[in-house]
Amino acid sequence: MTRNRCALTLALALLAATPAAVGAPAEANPPTAEVLDPVQALRVLKKEHEALLAQQPTLQDAAAQADVLANHNRQLEQQLQTLQAQLDGLRGELVALQTDERRQWLVIGAGVLGAGMLLGLILPALRWRRRPSRGGFR
Repeated sequence: MTRNRCALTLALALLAATPAAVGAPAEANPPTAEVLDPVQALRVLKKEHEALLAQQPTLQDAAAQADVLANHNRQLEQQLQTLQAQLDGLRGELVALQTDERRQWLVIGAGVLGAGMLLGLILPALRWRRRPSRGGFR
């Protein structure tokens, strides 16, 4: 079959199947669909085909943009996972540093307490000589 015969056959098949496939009453369909002869139906289908061909580059651009966005989304998800792993590691390091700092302050406080107790025991045991006052009352 030639291309025109295939298109004509397709148009006739579509016209014959349209009301039965939709299941709607004949009033819902436009009245021109029943009145059109096959040549006019072919012209309508060609116009629709041209309109769809005109939309094709826009749809291809949208599909390409969707692919780019999907790839970018995957990269961002991987980056998010990496950053979350880093955050978990840094939180663990922060807890360790805080524990170490508390321990350090505890040791410093114990050292000050021990030095104070040692001085408190040693200083009273030392006997200080009194200086004679110069011209003061005794």
